[in-house]
Formats: sequence, structure tokens, C-alpha cells
Amino acid sequence: MSETTGAPGGCGVTPPRLEAPPVVTPPPFVAPPLAAPAEPLDPWFAIWTRPRAALRQILDSDPRRSIYRLAALGGIAGALKLATESGAAETAPVATTLAIAVTGGALGGVLFLFLFPGLVRVAGRWLGGRGGMIEIRAAVAWSNVPEIWGMALWLPRGVLLGEEMFQPVPPGIEGNPPAALFFGLLVLAQTLVGFWGLVIGLKCIAEAHRFSAWRALGTLVLVGLMLIVPVGLLMIAAQALS
Repeated sequence: MSETTGAPGGCGVTPPRLEAPPVVTPPPFVAPPLAAPAEPLDPWFAIWTRPRAALRQILDSDPRRSIYRLAALGGIAGALKLATESGAAETAPVATTLAIAVTGGALGGVLFLFLFPGLVRVAGRWLGGRGGMIEIRAAVAWSNVPEIWGMALWLPRGVLLGEEMFQPVPPGIEGNPPAALFFGLLVLAQTLVGFWGLVIGLKCIAEAHRFSAWRALGTLVLVGLMLIVPVGLLMIAAQALS
């Protein structure tokens, strides 16, 4: 039964008593766990499978890191391959060929590091690249890593062939199927290393210029044209004047 007012001369229903709403306590804020910092990459290994990430880490930390040492070692690797493919070392002693390859290859690799990146920078800018000389030099230097690792394949080749190690088709393996098979596997491994080194080089140039690997391939094509066209014009002019 509703209560009535007790005021004199009046009657009515007493309004219900107002109650404060319940206090809602929000749950305590729990900060999400901080993500663990990314583990730094070892570029000597990571560049085989993650070349762009490895080079980006180098460019963000120290783009001049080890570039001259890499260029010298890459030049030596290239000189060893050139000595075999050209046939120039077929009659020279192995010690002489090695001395020339180490000395000339190291100097040539460093000289290449000063000349080639300039062409890559200009050609890449034509295709929308943004890399500077420091970034391009780092990309060119670190793309030598596969060939540097590949120099280890010369050790079993030397053990197998001896003085014939720089000959494209060593006569000593003729009539020796096991030696011929092992030699074929070494050549295949060197070919695969060279091919993958080209892929890594394209990706490194692409990362330095901040564009795709296809544009990096186009950049190398333009660099080739920049070298071939002037030489061709000079040869045509020389023939016309002779």
C-alpha cells in the first residue's frame, strides 16, 4: 500500500526514494607486451635468401661497411673465373695464374667499385630510382658475397686437377668417369652460384634505388648500352677513317 503524505491538509502518494546508480569500475588497463626487437641479420648469410632486407640493414646502419674488402675479394673471384673461361691460363703455371688473379683481381675489383656504380646510378635515375653513390656502391659490393663464397669451390678443383685446374676441359679427366663426374658437379655448382649471384645483384640494386628487380634489370641493360654504343661508334669511325 502506498504511503500518504503526512502534511496537514493534504494527502498523496510519497514519491519513491532516489537511489544512486551502481558504481561501475573499469577493468585495469593492461599494456600489450612489447614486441621483441628484430634480431639483426648477418649479411654474409642473410643475403642469400633475403638480399633486400640484408642490404637495407646495411644501408640504415653503415653503408660503407667492408665495401672495399668485398670489392677486392669479388675481383679475385672474377679473375679466377676469367682465367678459366678465356683459356689464358692453359699454359701458365698455377702459381703464376694465382698470383696474377689475386693481385690484378683485387685492384680491378676496387677500380670497378669506383666506376660501375656511377653508371648504375645514372641509368637507375632514368627509370625512377633514388639511390645515391654510397647506396649503389654498397649494393654492388655486397652482391659479391655469393662469388666470394664460391671461391671455396676452387679448393676441391685444385686437388682434383692440379696444374690443369684453370683449363676449361682438363685432359686429365678423360677416361676417368669418377673424376669427370666430380668435375661436372663442381662446374654445375659454380654455375649456380654465378646465376644466384646475378639475382642477388639485381635485388641489391633494386633496394638501393628503391624500385623493383625488373627495373634493376633494365638499369643493367641501359648500362650495357652506355658502354657498347660509344665503343661501337668509335669502331665505325675508325673504319671510316682508315
